[in-house]
Amino acid sequence: MANEGSLFSVRRIYYRGKLNSCNYACSYCPFGKKSHPASTMQDKQAWNRFITAIEQWEGESLQLFIIPYGEALIHRYYREGIMRLAALPQVAGISCQTNLSFPADEWLDELQATPSLRGKIKVWASFHPEMTSVERFVRQLHILHNVGIQVCAGAVGNPSAKKLLADLRNALLPDIYLFINAMQGLKSPLSDEDIRFFTQLDNLFEYDLRNAPAQWEKCSGGRSACFIDWKGDIFACPRSKVKIGNFYQSQKLDTSLSCQRKVCDCYIAFSNLTNHPLHSIMGKGTFWRIPDKPLITAVFFDVDGTLTDAQGKVPENYANVLHYMAQSVPLYLATSLSVEQARRKLGKTLFSLFKGGAFADGGLLLYDGRNRCLSVELLPDVNGESAKITAHSYEGQVYKYSMLVYEKEQRENILSRLKAKPYQVFYKPPLITVVHKEAGKKKGVLHICKVLAFPLEQVLIVGNSQKDWEMMSAVSHSCAVMNSEPFLKDHARYTLNPDRLPTFFRFRK
Repeated sequence: MANEGSLFSVRRIYYRGKLNSCNYACSYCPFGKKSHPASTMQDKQAWNRFITAIEQWEGESLQLFIIPYGEALIHRYYREGIMRLAALPQVAGISCQTNLSFPADEWLDELQATPSLRGKIKVWASFHPEMTSVERFVRQLHILHNVGIQVCAGAVGNPSAKKLLADLRNALLPDIYLFINAMQGLKSPLSDEDIRFFTQLDNLFEYDLRNAPAQWEKCSGGRSACFIDWKGDIFACPRSKVKIGNFYQSQKLDTSLSCQRKVCDCYIAFSNLTNHPLHSIMGKGTFWRIPDKPLITAVFFDVDGTLTDAQGKVPENYANVLHYMAQSVPLYLATSLSVEQARRKLGKTLFSLFKGGAFADGGLLLYDGRNRCLSVELLPDVNGESAKITAHSYEGQVYKYSMLVYEKEQRENILSRLKAKPYQVFYKPPLITVVHKEAGKKKGVLHICKVLAFPLEQVLIVGNSQKDWEMMSAVSHSCAVMNSEPFLKDHARYTLNPDRLPTFFRFRK
């Protein structure tokens, strides 16, 4: 292992060449329609020099990221250079930012001789609505994605382009991450509605919106990561102006020099902070902005407030993704609702996607054609004109009672007498719910996982309330939906809505 301060301790390199021209002419970009043949020639020479240095690399296995000022992949020498680098054993992966205007089919033909390289190559694709259509951009991206090249898609969060960005998200495959960059230079700040909209498209939008304070002691920049320009000068990251070495002149980095910035104001900068939440969400893919998807072999969902909205309905985008997920992974429910209540809430078609689950807070378990019912007996004399009692049963066994009791005195009397019984009682006026004392969502989920041999490190549980935390804390992958109670968002590993789950997890039956 190389010592800190040595160039060979670096494991992640951002590279930017001399190129500063683009074939697009976006109104907000300074590089549109610039053409500099001389600088392009210098850029090619600098690019080849960089490749030669990486071919001679003697340090740690490298991840490389090309971040040009302008569009690089329209130039054949960049595509050839990426393939040359990807073929090196010391290069673990390589990515490039691009507007996807280059001929994707032609590049795949160039890669045909060495198809194994596709697993090393990644693409960070930026959508520019002024210059291309949703259909063309998505077609290009899907061509790459479908042959095994890892991709992500991004766009600037321009409020005037919201309709197009929604169309883009709907057109992309659910397992492709779409990120939204906060638009700089707006005459007025984003409205609350704008922020909600962009957060629905990209559940991680808040991190880009607020950026992060610079923390030199928590930064990997200048240590295990660095930015190298066309001259070979080395900086902690692309936002830093403090030179700490030169790639071609010395093997030493001056790690005593901080970047002197107060704010990490772009993704590449704040993703270098080792304590940033992105790392627990995206894993090793944080560098590429492509989630490193952990394998999931079973998913459990709460229903109320998790799969349903404020009106008690399942949004269409949630329903679509549940259909998509059900093709690859078994889905289960973990809910306080009875089977009948869950079926009514979800509808017959959606409910049929689930293989069973823990109902009535674990009072009834259904899985693999089997069931476990913890039956309860109600007090014989709680009936009355002011009490509406519903018994929820399965194959003749009552596992839950729901009582609507409108008179306060009668409610208090019933609650007092229920305390002496072997029940769990949940009370939210005027509703009293009774289940067996041994019932519990956590116990139910763990029982199903044990019987069906689901490894807990491959189980995902999605909920929205503090009450869900007990079961969620029992598995490796806990996910709070975006409108969850603050406690759950603070404790869950992920905060993602159901329609974004395929972006961050790999599902397999």
